[in-house]
Amino acid sequence: MSSRNLIIAIATIAVVVMAWKISQQKAPETELATDRLYPALFDQLNDANRVSIKTTEHNTELAKLNDEWVVANRDNFPAEFTAIKSTLLNIAQVSVIERKTSKPEFYEKIGVAGIEQADSNSVLVQVEDANGNELASVVIGNERDGSNLETPNYYVRKAKEAVALLVEGDLDIDDEPTDWMNTEIANIEAKRIRNVTIDRPDDKPIVASKESHNDPYLALEGIPAGFVATSRSSVSAYGGLLLNLKFEDVAAVTKVHGLEPQNVAKVQTFDGMVATVEQFNIDEDAYIRFHFAFDPDIVIAPPEVPEGIAAALDSLNKKDDPSKDNEPEEEVSVEDEVGTLNAKVSDWVYKIPEYKVRLLDKKFDELIKPEEGEKKPTEEAKDK
Repeated sequence: MSSRNLIIAIATIAVVVMAWKISQQKAPETELATDRLYPALFDQLNDANRVSIKTTEHNTELAKLNDEWVVANRDNFPAEFTAIKSTLLNIAQVSVIERKTSKPEFYEKIGVAGIEQADSNSVLVQVEDANGNELASVVIGNERDGSNLETPNYYVRKAKEAVALLVEGDLDIDDEPTDWMNTEIANIEAKRIRNVTIDRPDDKPIVASKESHNDPYLALEGIPAGFVATSRSSVSAYGGLLLNLKFEDVAAVTKVHGLEPQNVAKVQTFDGMVATVEQFNIDEDAYIRFHFAFDPDIVIAPPEVPEGIAAALDSLNKKDDPSKDNEPEEEVSVEDEVGTLNAKVSDWVYKIPEYKVRLLDKKFDELIKPEEGEKKPTEEAKDK
C-alpha cells in the first residue's frame, strides 16, 4: 500500500471512530435498553426489611418485625405477606424499555414529578434492608396507554436520578394501609341472631329479638301503646350488624384503655354466642372494640327436620353444588369459633363502615312512629 493510500485509510478510520463517539454522546433519550430496573433485587428479596409506599394522600409503612410483616404505621397490625412478596417480586422483574426525558418540566406530563408536588399522582416506593440500606427507590408515574400491551408499561424515575424511563412490568401498587391487611372482622349470619340489645347512657335501650328460629324478622321490644315500628327492615337491620363485617381502619386497643364506651351492644345467637360491641370515639372517629363469649344457657336448638325432608334437602344441595358429594362440611363448634374470633380481635379497635355505626348511634324514638288511626273524613264526606 502506497503512503498516500495508507494516509487515506488512517484518516477514514479516524473519521469513523470520531463519528461513533459523537453518536454515543448525542444518543437520543429514547435509546432502547433491555436491562432490569433493579438487577440486583432478585438476589436481595430475602433481605428486604421495610417497604414504604407514599403518595400525596396516603402513606403505608410495611416492616418486618420478629420475622413477620406488619403495617408499622397502624400499630404493627399484621400485613398480608403474600401481597408484599408479590409486590417485591414484581419490582424485581421490571425491565427498562427505553429512556425518556431528564428535564423536570416534562415530569408532570408522564407522572414522575414526585410526591413533593402537591397535585402529583406519583407513587414513591422505597425498599430497604434491616440496616437501612436502599434496595430500591422508584417514583412510579402514569401507566402507558395501549390496549395491545401484553404486560403493563409505566413511566418511572429512580428517586435520586433525573432521567425518566419507560418500563415493562406490574407496578400497580396500592398506597392505603388497609390494602395490605386482611380487613375481615367477623361474618355472623343474620339467621343465627336471636337478640340484639343496645345500651346508650342517655336513651332508652334498643332490644330487637326473635322468639324462635322460624321467625323471619327481628321484632322491636318495648314499643309504647299507640306506636309501631317505623318499618320491619329498620329493626331487622340489627341482625346484620356482624354480617360480612370488615374494617376501614384499625388501631391498638391500648388507644381506648381508660375510656368509657359511648354505646354498648350485646348480640346473642341461637347457638350460644354472645358478642359485646363497644363504641369509642378517637379523634372524632368511631372505633369499635369486640369481645366474644359462649353461653350454653342461652342455646336454643333448631327444630328437628324430618328425616325424609332432610335427605331431600341434602340431595338438592349436592345437585346445586356437585363438589359437596365428596367433601363433607367440617363443623366448627361455637366455642372454637369464639376462640378464633377473640384471638383475632382482642388487641385491636376498628373503624367500621358508617352504615354499621349508624345502627349503634340510632335512638329508640327513631325506630317507632305513631300508629295510624282511622282516616279523617274528607270535606266531601262531611257534607253528605
